[in-house]
Amino acid sequence: MSVSRLRTERLVNLVICLLSTRRFLSAEKIAGTVPGYRHDAADTRAHEAFQRKFERDKAELRRLGVPLETGTNSVFDPEPGYRIARRDYELPDIELTPDEAAVLGAAARLWQHSKLAADAGDGLWKLRAAGVDIRGGDEPEVAPVLSVDEAFTPVMSAVRERREIRFGYLGASDDASVKRRLQPWGVACHRGRWYVVGWDLDREATRCFRLSRITGTVRVGGRPDAFEMPDVNVLDYVSGFAHDTEDLPRRRATVLIAPGRAAGLRRRAEQFEARQPDGDRVVLSFQHPRRFAGLLATYGSDVTVLDPPELRKEVATLLADIAAKYREGAR
Repeated sequence: MSVSRLRTERLVNLVICLLSTRRFLSAEKIAGTVPGYRHDAADTRAHEAFQRKFERDKAELRRLGVPLETGTNSVFDPEPGYRIARRDYELPDIELTPDEAAVLGAAARLWQHSKLAADAGDGLWKLRAAGVDIRGGDEPEVAPVLSVDEAFTPVMSAVRERREIRFGYLGASDDASVKRRLQPWGVACHRGRWYVVGWDLDREATRCFRLSRITGTVRVGGRPDAFEMPDVNVLDYVSGFAHDTEDLPRRRATVLIAPGRAAGLRRRAEQFEARQPDGDRVVLSFQHPRRFAGLLATYGSDVTVLDPPELRKEVATLLADIAAKYREGAR
């Protein structure tokens, strides 16, 4: 039997033991009751090993949200004990209206063939075991099915544990995948596409990423509970982001590229006109002005926007901000 399974069984037995008593149980009493803790108290090394194991298990239960109480049974009892109050541990009765039950029934059908099928099934079994009727009316002839991207599972895991993620991202206007570091706040689906919202550690700003554009493996790192979740409506943020990036019409920009420079932009050119020695006139399509301006600004003086005027102004503003920050850093 693996170490992790032994520890899981020990934690479950510890919870059952502490739920079964109204009195505070001392560590000595727990050691003699819970399998996995029994040892020879006269053996110093064995007793110290038990104490370390018990401290780790107490910390794990508290991390999982188990309301572990510490106290004594009387003023004459100097040794602290432990218990779990049922009123704090048990969930209240679940009562759903017919409409709410219908929503859960529809959700179950929606997830049935996705990577969340196991989690959704477990949740429904628990509700049914509690006596909740999840039928939601007649079954539809055609049931929707929601799929998720490969990045979904590690990103959701990082959201639950509040841990940092690192991944490659290929934006709509990027020539190549860019490494990103994010403190993920939440995941939401908008029009069949999944997005993650969080704090971009490199840009020091709130950012939204479409999971289907994540390249390679999502790496979850750092310690759990590494950051606080802000009060942000993730779905509202995603809806605004998707509107800005997907619902805008495509437009064209004319730029002047210095000779032999900006190969990435040249590959995207829809029209190309060589104009040596000043540079080459290139026509490119774009959708989101600010994002496209950010891309053009990365090429600095190698690229000059000729048209449209609002894009030219956006790039000039970005370059001015970069120059101002550089001057401040040089002081």
